Amino acid sequence: MASGLRAVVGVGAVGGLLVVLLWSEQQASNRMPAQARGRGDTGEEDTGFRVVMERFEAPEINHNHSTNNNNNNNNNNKLHRRHGNAIVSPRSSAVHAAAPPPPPPPPPPQPSVLAAADADADAGHPESRKASQGPPRSSRTIIYVITPTYRRPEQVAELTRLSQTLMLVPDLHWLVVEDAVSPTRRVLSFLDSCSVPHTYLLGTASRRYKGANKPRGVSNRNAGLKWVKVHAKDGVIYFADDDNTYDYRIFDEIRMTRQVSMFPVGLVTRLGVSTPIVSSGKLVGFYDGWIAGRRFPVDMAGFAVNVQFYLKRNAPLMPYSVGFEEDGFLKALRIKPEEIEPLAENCTKILVWHTRTVKTQPAVKMPDTDKVTKTNLHHLKSQIVFPSGLS
Repeated sequence: MASGLRAVVGVGAVGGLLVVLLWSEQQASNRMPAQARGRGDTGEEDTGFRVVMERFEAPEINHNHSTNNNNNNNNNNKLHRRHGNAIVSPRSSAVHAAAPPPPPPPPPPQPSVLAAADADADAGHPESRKASQGPPRSSRTIIYVITPTYRRPEQVAELTRLSQTLMLVPDLHWLVVEDAVSPTRRVLSFLDSCSVPHTYLLGTASRRYKGANKPRGVSNRNAGLKWVKVHAKDGVIYFADDDNTYDYRIFDEIRMTRQVSMFPVGLVTRLGVSTPIVSSGKLVGFYDGWIAGRRFPVDMAGFAVNVQFYLKRNAPLMPYSVGFEEDGFLKALRIKPEEIEPLAENCTKILVWHTRTVKTQPAVKMPDTDKVTKTNLHHLKSQIVFPSGLS
């Protein structure tokens, strides 16, 4: 390939055929809008993040039922502490007619925190910083998985599915970041029983963005990035949407990231995959169904960033530019295409898929009758999403 060119594959409607386009970097830079060149709104008015709940170590599993119930209760009371105005209800143990013999004292759990924090406040107030020191050090590279989420009927179902994969991955810390003004009861309840080490953050979107102009998940991801900047010194950052599907082996690949790594994502556009094009172990272009002048036409789930490299690049945030979030973020890292590390066996394996759950309408309100209030329906009611304003 000639010097100064990079292969970019796009979709063109020419006699029903796909057209392969070769773009020079200079032409692409000249044609792309300012937002695509990384000069979009970065949302700097969002100066902080709010930590709702953290768990740094999965609770131990005890196969003795009665002892397990009591240990769970003791551990949760220690793992979940009240702080500020966050509301958390620890799991309660089962009630037995005859009390079992006192169990042996459980081993001390790792620290867990409930806090309402601000990034700048953390930096300026040592006491606030002590309340949340981040996950414990590990001999292996920690993966920080940032998952944006928002209130909808499928929310807990999709978080549950993702958590089942993350449970298989050691040395991982899950940042669940919700676009909400206050902690969501259903998410708190889900995380209360989640064994994946996690932090629950609020990343409320600015009211400046509405409708089609609202970049999805940017405020969430930026809140997660700010948490990483405060609490992590090394590791790897990965953005994992809650509706995608992940082969657990992708996380073994991600852990090897030295600067920025990339890999294929299946089920993206009509092409069926978004991937770097690799020749002799080097990235030579991109195969994606939507190019739009982007230097890095990749899916959000198709790259990972080393924490040390991220911090050395002054920890940039994701721009509020619809369609150009990935491109603007990667360009802010000042990484060159030839420096990208292709993973998944030189991008020959698909280990993550951009799946999408069919949208479900909010449920019809349950009647306030004895058939609801005095039966199991009363308990199920709290786990269902109703239209806003209904409980």
